[in-house]
Amino acid sequence: MILKTIMKNPVLVVGILFMAIFLMEANRRGYLGKREKLVPSSCSAVRRKLDKRIPANWKTDCIGTDFNHLKVEVDYVLEEKTLIKDEQLKPILYREVANYLIYIAKNSPDDNLERTRQVQLLLNHSRLSINALTEGKYVVKLATLTDKALIAQHFKTTVQVQEIKK
Repeated sequence: MILKTIMKNPVLVVGILFMAIFLMEANRRGYLGKREKLVPSSCSAVRRKLDKRIPANWKTDCIGTDFNHLKVEVDYVLEEKTLIKDEQLKPILYREVANYLIYIAKNSPDDNLERTRQVQLLLNHSRLSINALTEGKYVVKLATLTDKALIAQHFKTTVQVQEIKK
């Protein structure tokens, strides 16, 4: 019965095949929904908890082919009552990068953050941007460190930093 209908209407069969190919291709390219929501990753768990606790000037995103790289972008506004020179601005921004990474470590689930491959923190200021990149397993250790010298040593060995002057 079905075979007889297929033989009578070959254009219908070709149309159904083309529609199936179109829908599969649209789904693969991400037009039918966010692929990120369907892929389980440690980054999405970290991001879900962080989004509840971060300030309004922070933006989080999971990037990469497997959505397991956490990207945090912070728009930093320094209250400039006095003019700050570039050599004074740099230590302030580096201290803020360290504080923000510690904040991420304390407000994220430890086991999920440890399995997140990379954590990227972009600190944007009007004169200088700092891009810090580290692995999630190193960020977890920042939650327990309290001594300034140990924190500084940990940052020197585990965090890669790029400065972008504007």
